[in-house]
Amino acid sequence: MNDSLRLRLLLLLPMLLLLASATLFGIGVWQLPAWMVGAGLAVLLLIASLMAFRLHRQLMVIGDAILALAAPASDLTALTPVEALAGRARGPTGRLASALLRWREAECRRRCAEREVHRLAYYDTLTDLPNWRLMSEHLAHSLELSRRNGTLGALILLDLDHFQRINDSGGYGVGDQLLRKVSERLQRLLDDVAILGRLGGDEFAVVVGALGEKHMTVADRVESLAIRLAETFGAPFEIEGQRHFISASQGIVIFPDGDSDAETLFRHADAAVLRAKQEGRDAACFYDPRVQAVIEARTALEQGLRLAIERQQLCLFYQLQVDVGGKPIGAEALLRWNSPERGRVSPGDFIPLAEETGLIVPIGHWVLEAACRQLVLWQRSPLTAGLTLAVNVSARQFQQPDFVERVANILAHTGADPRRLKLELTESAVIGHVEETIQRMHHLKELGLRFALDDFGTGYSSLQYLKRLPLDQIKIDQSFVRDLHEDPDDRVIVETIIAMGLALDLQIIAEGVETREHWRYLAAQRCHAYQGYYFAKPVPADELNVSGFMGPAESPGPTTQSRHPA
Repeated sequence: MNDSLRLRLLLLLPMLLLLASATLFGIGVWQLPAWMVGAGLAVLLLIASLMAFRLHRQLMVIGDAILALAAPASDLTALTPVEALAGRARGPTGRLASALLRWREAECRRRCAEREVHRLAYYDTLTDLPNWRLMSEHLAHSLELSRRNGTLGALILLDLDHFQRINDSGGYGVGDQLLRKVSERLQRLLDDVAILGRLGGDEFAVVVGALGEKHMTVADRVESLAIRLAETFGAPFEIEGQRHFISASQGIVIFPDGDSDAETLFRHADAAVLRAKQEGRDAACFYDPRVQAVIEARTALEQGLRLAIERQQLCLFYQLQVDVGGKPIGAEALLRWNSPERGRVSPGDFIPLAEETGLIVPIGHWVLEAACRQLVLWQRSPLTAGLTLAVNVSARQFQQPDFVERVANILAHTGADPRRLKLELTESAVIGHVEETIQRMHHLKELGLRFALDDFGTGYSSLQYLKRLPLDQIKIDQSFVRDLHEDPDDRVIVETIIAMGLALDLQIIAEGVETREHWRYLAAQRCHAYQGYYFAKPVPADELNVSGFMGPAESPGPTTQSRHPA
């Protein structure tokens, strides 16, 4: 081999080997001793490959960000960082090392970005715990192992009790800190025993695998773990100098459970959590198929209610309200749902569901507008022009920031007389928001509206706020009227409510009046107005016959005349 060819090989081989190592192994760059240049090309490549493999094994310990350089006189085991190679080497070797350095930096950025994407996809950003997606994969994997090995595992859902109160009182910042502290406590307890994750909101999940083969043994072990989980909430959580106490409701499901998959197990655990909350919270309940059936029926009802709103299957019925002489003075708008699939759905079934899901807000706005349109129709007839229409407003709807503005817009849009519109509020709309409620009521009264406190006596009635609210009327709940003649306690409650209303110069209306005896007794106590099946049933607007309304066949007897107008 002449000197010219040998020189070319000396220049070319480092580049080839650098490129080969980067391409094949992605791990390093090196130069060969000068004596290897004279060997045959095949032998040279073979030896280079063997040495690359050897170096690969050494470099794997340090990481793929390290490049090795063996100068002609140096030992092959000497490792040099790529930065040193890029700074010291000259010619093609140095340029290639610099290029590899840039590639390595870009690769590091790419891998960092990939790790961040993975973290965001699989981990909760607040607590760094596995999120719902990763917990689902963990559960599916544990389920598969349990089926394969013939063992049993468990899924535990923890739902913090009354967590919203923490957010309401201290703000979301305090709530976030509490969630972090809860996760830290749970992690210390579980450690390597189980996998802990946060599913979102105030809900955590625990997956425990390989607990045993016998169902009762596993159930005992899981129950013991649930007790330990509950005990972690015994001590208060110190946040910003304040001590916060909180508990958790736990839902437990043991798997494998038939052919249930991970998603089904989560649903079953949710059902168990619901049962724990129904039993008073701060409790742990195992999954019961009967509870699941109730939840599935509720879910189907919710879906049906959403469709009912879209397809305009909701309608209003009207029940007359009369004075002490039985003369119609107004009516209450009552929501009804006639489902093509379910028939007539009881308000007691779908209204609480609407409250829970938030559907009560759009439903309530629709009811208010439909009632105002009906008022306009009544205003056109002398027979009904004097009627007052009562409309129920839920706590959730009344607390909407734009509620006053929305009512004003509906009145302006429909042309209804606000003096004939009465809004019925429940005590839940007042408690916890007294000052805000009073201010909002005053704004609405400036428009001409009147207010009644609905279902009076069933909540936490307090004279302290009752005398401050700009009310016009209180309504005695039908649960006290129904058993007036059988339950002495109900009579005492009714008499007290009426006396309280009279003392505060408020109108009193009793609902649920179903017999003449009810009417006579209430009239004797100086109740002003009455509503119930004894006078009229709820009917559609086109069946409300005020002109033909004859009322009761006789008067209730001697009474003291009301001091209030209808």
